[in-house]
Amino acid sequence: MQPTIRQSLSRTRARWALGSLLGLGALFAQTASASALGDAIRQLGASDGLQRSVTLKELGIVDPVVLAGTATQDFYLPVPRGLPLGDASIAFDSRYLKGEPGVSTVVISLNGTPAVSQTVPDGDGMLQRTLPVAQQARASDFVRLGVNWRSRNGQVRCDDNHSLANSLTISPQTRLSYRVDPRDVRSIEDVWNTLPVRTTVLVAGRQLEQASFDSAWRIGASLQRNNRRMTVNALPAVGETLDLRGLEVPAALAGVPAFAALRGAEPRHKLASEAELGALLMLGAAQVSGDIVVADKALQQRLTSAFAALQAQLAADPDAGQALQQWRARRAPLANEALASQQLRALPMGRQMVLAVAADAGARVAGLQEAALQRLLVSDNVTVAAAQPPQWDEAKGIRLSSLGGSPDSFDVLSRGDWTMNFPLSAVASQGQMPGEITLYVAAAPGASATRPVATLFWNGMLLSARQLEANGQPERLSARVPGYALGINNTLRVSVQRQPYSADCNEIPQPYPASVLPAISYVTPGKAEANGSFIGLLPLLGAKSQFLVPASYLSAAPAALERMANLAAASGLSASQAELVVAQADATGKPSMPFVAMEVPVDGAKPLVTVTDRQQLRIRGKSVDWLDIKGLKQLSSAEVVTAGGQQGILWHAIGEWTGGLGEPFLLNRGNIAVIGGDGPLAWVDSSNPETGIPSGPHESAFHEWRNFLSWSVPGIAIALFVVLLLVVLAWAVARSKQSKH
Repeated sequence: MQPTIRQSLSRTRARWALGSLLGLGALFAQTASASALGDAIRQLGASDGLQRSVTLKELGIVDPVVLAGTATQDFYLPVPRGLPLGDASIAFDSRYLKGEPGVSTVVISLNGTPAVSQTVPDGDGMLQRTLPVAQQARASDFVRLGVNWRSRNGQVRCDDNHSLANSLTISPQTRLSYRVDPRDVRSIEDVWNTLPVRTTVLVAGRQLEQASFDSAWRIGASLQRNNRRMTVNALPAVGETLDLRGLEVPAALAGVPAFAALRGAEPRHKLASEAELGALLMLGAAQVSGDIVVADKALQQRLTSAFAALQAQLAADPDAGQALQQWRARRAPLANEALASQQLRALPMGRQMVLAVAADAGARVAGLQEAALQRLLVSDNVTVAAAQPPQWDEAKGIRLSSLGGSPDSFDVLSRGDWTMNFPLSAVASQGQMPGEITLYVAAAPGASATRPVATLFWNGMLLSARQLEANGQPERLSARVPGYALGINNTLRVSVQRQPYSADCNEIPQPYPASVLPAISYVTPGKAEANGSFIGLLPLLGAKSQFLVPASYLSAAPAALERMANLAAASGLSASQAELVVAQADATGKPSMPFVAMEVPVDGAKPLVTVTDRQQLRIRGKSVDWLDIKGLKQLSSAEVVTAGGQQGILWHAIGEWTGGLGEPFLLNRGNIAVIGGDGPLAWVDSSNPETGIPSGPHESAFHEWRNFLSWSVPGIAIALFVVLLLVVLAWAVARSKQSKH
């Protein structure tokens, strides 16, 4: 019996061991499968870096820059301050033309250090170079690209070199590119400084609550004024169609239904479930991503719902479910907690850090930008109770040094230029616009007896010029700043010209230094003058004002917000101080302040421009119509009107608009503009043309009295002469009568 019992026990143990091994094998297989999916989820969101680039055209230099003879030009390309750059380089794009014999050279420098030096051959051709940019973090927020062009075609060293046949043309497509490690982006300031030129604002959906809608347009207008463009992304609803071209779904995620549906989707895909939205968020799809997020309650609910639906599809895989929870806590904290009132936070959202803005904090973002106080935001979480642009100092204005003007001197042989760039928002606040500029220039004595000439340009328009004493002491140039010279982005240029001296060819002409002194140069404000023109409205709209829009805009938020941001920046409307007024259907607006009205009829206004059913454009004249036309598409009109004692702008769309108003522009001519996809196409000025003529730089408050006296004094003198003549004639007649008697 014992052998039989032992044999039976052995068989039982063998079966148990075999069963245990099979069970462990199945468990290991299940664990391995779960780990593969969990690992794939954990790897989502990893990024090689934030790729950024900016061209000269995007900075406002839309035309090629031509250097001829002897010329130097500096360009200031923005980079994030305090962050190391990876793979940073400048793709310099230019074309040379050399039609005369002689030596022509070009020297390209970065931050004053020569990087390329080349002699240009005869003929014409492309001059393209890739210039590496140092990767270390910078205390400044720009890289200075200097281009020095020298063309010598004289037979002897003192011959004139003013030939225009030899030139270098710099393309506006010259580009700075770099990469930023997302781990280095920690503060709100870092996020703002790394925003791309075309910044995407993410909102909860195509239909928004008024508070979120209000914040979004203010953010967009602020971006536009700071040389960026706004694109609005709305989280798609189930049933909406998305463009998924370029979306990559890892093969390891194909077992999850939501990821599988996206992996095999057509380029145009209809969103089938909330789980697919969660998958798109985890994959970092461009259609559901943003650089700035309006973090209202609706957006939090959409994120929570999407991730919960995706979590349900991972119920059979505990490890993958846990990986999703960890990813959500680390990469999408906005799904777990709402922002407090007036709060700004730097938070991760998928592959990048974003600026999360509370639904009621849009005006605070705009105020911080208008006040140039974003450098204070060195933490990742702030609550902004108030942020308003500073009051102008009527006596001192704004110093050019605070706008980024460089104090560095430059050598001038025949001509040297000093330039600086700044947005309009930096010099326009509290209902005031630049009225006068006072600038100090110092120049060293030269060998020639001819005094150098300093010329001041604002956006290429000559404002002032004078001959300098050239004794090394500061000398003053002052000029009125006319409204038509202003732009969304402004370039101030000072050109110093000398007469080279060679002492009958016995000496080689040498350059002598000159310097613009931005620390004591300043821009002072001008008072608002409502004269029925766009220029007259600029300062009024820059203070307390109203923005009137129809309620239908809130139901089609993305496109409406882009247009609103464009028009607000173009009209000078303050993004921090304007009041949003939503007009219900068929209601007329009754503004109580200077205003901008988009497709809202204004009570009491008598516009010259009427748009009927978005199809017919008509511009009235005094006796006949100036224009009456149908069939136009993708156009709009803007007109200055008066209603209820307030001046403002009426805007109407012509045809169907699918996005914003195109490239940034400023309404600074006339009182009527017809606008296309690339900005204003036609201007009409039915106002008094004399209102746009600026007074001279030395005219005081008694200017109008002097104008009055200029014609009244001769008139009074003539009248007195006539009276005196009549008295003499009367006296003569009386004497004649007495002599007869």
